[in-house]
Amino acid sequence: MLIEFSVSNFRSVAELQTLSMVAGSSRSARGVHSHDTGIAAVPHLLKAAAILGPNGAGKSTLVNAMYFMRQFVVSSARDSQEGEEIGAEPFLFSNETRKKPSQFEAIFVENGTRYQYGFWVTKSVVVKEWLYATPPGRKSQKWFERGYDPKTKKQTITVGSSVKGEREVWKKSTRDNALFLSVAVQLKSEHFLEPFAWFRDRLRVVKSSQRLSESFSAEKSTSIEKKNILKFLHSVDVNISDIRVVEKDPEQAFSQLPLSIREPLLKSMSVGKRRGRIAEVHLGHKTESGEVVFLPLNEESDGTKVLFALSGPWLDVLENGRVLVVDELHNSLHPLAFEFLVAVFQDTKWSKKFGQMIFTTHETHFLSQDRIHRDGIWLVKLDGVRGTKLTPLSDFKARSGEAFDRGYLGGRYGSIPRIRINPAETLAVVGNSKDPSEL
Repeated sequence: MLIEFSVSNFRSVAELQTLSMVAGSSRSARGVHSHDTGIAAVPHLLKAAAILGPNGAGKSTLVNAMYFMRQFVVSSARDSQEGEEIGAEPFLFSNETRKKPSQFEAIFVENGTRYQYGFWVTKSVVVKEWLYATPPGRKSQKWFERGYDPKTKKQTITVGSSVKGEREVWKKSTRDNALFLSVAVQLKSEHFLEPFAWFRDRLRVVKSSQRLSESFSAEKSTSIEKKNILKFLHSVDVNISDIRVVEKDPEQAFSQLPLSIREPLLKSMSVGKRRGRIAEVHLGHKTESGEVVFLPLNEESDGTKVLFALSGPWLDVLENGRVLVVDELHNSLHPLAFEFLVAVFQDTKWSKKFGQMIFTTHETHFLSQDRIHRDGIWLVKLDGVRGTKLTPLSDFKARSGEAFDRGYLGGRYGSIPRIRINPAETLAVVGNSKDPSEL
């Protein structure tokens, strides 16, 4: 479970911003809205958090920061070479921040142990890296700390005495542009495997530029889990009675495409002399006579496509206790379907383990339905040269039972677009103007 995530000097974020999943002390926060961790320092963690704010304020930046951290942990030892750029983009609207490293830290719980892991990176070098662990009933332990001297261009890595394994081999194998944690695990360190696996297996991040593929849900639909996929779709009033997954040879699946597109696609799928097969999803609809008619998924509505693509990953997160981060969750969804996706995280019939969800949205209907506890509502705004600011709703001393949606849209909490012209005036100008420069 995620306790908190922090980032600074990354894209639109200049100063340190922290998203916390720690539930407050109120009875409502420690009821259906949170998980009981069994850890005295953080006894209750929220099941869900929502990030709201106007376009361009930095909601996507926060999701991208989590995505970058996860990807760098999982792949830095494997997918980069000496001298390659790391890819972290600092806050560019300040001469000072352009020269400083970007900072990332995640504090999380896995199997009762509390981990604190983070790093600082420039575009080319890991400047700092650290990992502390607090096992159940024990004091915090330093598992390793890493530093970099820009003058000598040398790094130092100090590994705690409790860590067993080939420490010197791990140190010597760690490039300036790779993480020590990633390298040690790649070199078979069992000691660091659990925190590494949390990023690889527990944390799931979906950026706004990524549309979830239906392939994962399609795979689930060929197993005994198909009934759960159907139950999920029925719960959001998608009238599907059956799911059929047909595997096709790629040449057959792409037969309608122009040759100039088809050949590169087939070539990219080739593995030696063998090609994989394409899973084509068909959803069954009952007619008045009770007959089931199957339609290809690509002929369904955008909302149905999105819900089918979401169903498999959503159930996986709920059943396996993962942390799901989704940018612009509301896209192509009816407000009530969107509300259901949020609500299932609070429902013990669906949420069987310690799953958590963090999402960005412009949709506010769920705020009035008590789907997210007020401790889990976060607001972003862009504060000029100070960059993105992330503020919890609790800072506004919102009362229990308050109509958060009306308060938010009414501007009480800020973090909404400032519309500088009346729509009626805009239409009048458009209707009367012949010169576009007058608009």
